[in-house]
Amino acid sequence: MSRFFVSTPLGFEERTLADLKAIWPHLLGKDAKPHGLPCTEVQVLEGGLEFEADLFIGLQLNFFLKTANRVLLRMASFKARDLPKFYQKFKSLPWLEYLASANVEWEVAAKTSRLNNEKRLQESAEQALTEIFANIKPSAQPCGSIFIRMEDDVCTISLDTTGEHLHKRGWTVLKGEAPLRETIASFLIKELVDGDTDLSEVTLFDPMMGAGTFLTEARSLAAGQFVRPFAFQKWKKAPKLFLSNSFAFNYSLPPAKTFKKFIGKDINSEMLEVVEKNFQEVERQISLVQKKAFSKADLDVSQGDSLMGPSLAAENLWMIVNPPYGERLPTASGEGLKGLAHELCSRYTPRRIGLLYPDKEKVQPVPQGYRRLKEIKINNGGIRCLYTVLTRL
Repeated sequence: MSRFFVSTPLGFEERTLADLKAIWPHLLGKDAKPHGLPCTEVQVLEGGLEFEADLFIGLQLNFFLKTANRVLLRMASFKARDLPKFYQKFKSLPWLEYLASANVEWEVAAKTSRLNNEKRLQESAEQALTEIFANIKPSAQPCGSIFIRMEDDVCTISLDTTGEHLHKRGWTVLKGEAPLRETIASFLIKELVDGDTDLSEVTLFDPMMGAGTFLTEARSLAAGQFVRPFAFQKWKKAPKLFLSNSFAFNYSLPPAKTFKKFIGKDINSEMLEVVEKNFQEVERQISLVQKKAFSKADLDVSQGDSLMGPSLAAENLWMIVNPPYGERLPTASGEGLKGLAHELCSRYTPRRIGLLYPDKEKVQPVPQGYRRLKEIKINNGGIRCLYTVLTRL
């Protein structure tokens, strides 16, 4: 058994745990069929989840976890109070089974430990790798990333299985101004859905869509990320199944949650092409896996001010919005963000609406005819925000 750590944004741990448990029985065994086993015991920590699993199983989480940052393979954890012991322990690890050369990237952090010089720790580890790969020419590009953490004299060494951060889905073609990170968007959508399994009659509307991150994440809510590369696929020990171009066809996944229709609007006309191209790429990648079962989504994007003009005629309308902050925010009843919730609820009367905004702009009072379903603290690009979900009475 191997030990894994799935890192998450702070506050996302329970949501990622729920996602992990949901996908676990559908992961493939070594026979390339769903193993169907219940989820292993998972320890919930600040900033992530830790658990033991077969290496073959744990690596697959990269394909499916939408609210996680990355998946780390724990190589060792041990007490170390001097560099010689650290060096010997590091050098004894089976790096030749995973790495192609000594050319790697490093993430080193040390605190409350006798070994607290991060530079010397990295130099010691680099020297060990150089000796291990003495007869192997360094690769032109880094062949992996090693994480070293020293805390309370305990050293934890991990190997990154992910590569580029998991928010890089591999299907965003174009970006807009100040784009919302995909992991955050997925988290907010899942909190908006809040356990509802039948979304087939729900129209999702983003009235200030920007690059359309909410729309693409909502479309791909249950879809795997099979096109982008992952770090573990370069390992010497990489499972051969995941080097095949067709391995994704082996998954028997539950029916995808998808909305009846996706609607987006933005005051900037240039965003229309951005959203359409990103959405088309998501559709293309989903169709590659679903094949005959694939059904094209209904997307309707337009240019205009969502706070002016006609409303939408949708029976079961849900809204989600990450409005521009400060001077870029369109006038809403002269009350900025505080007035935006009232304006949107009055104009569109959605059954459910999720709003992300700076925490100083608390939605108070709640618009008439609505109640607060939840309010969650979110760090959005260094800005302390609140995510408020309102539901109609």
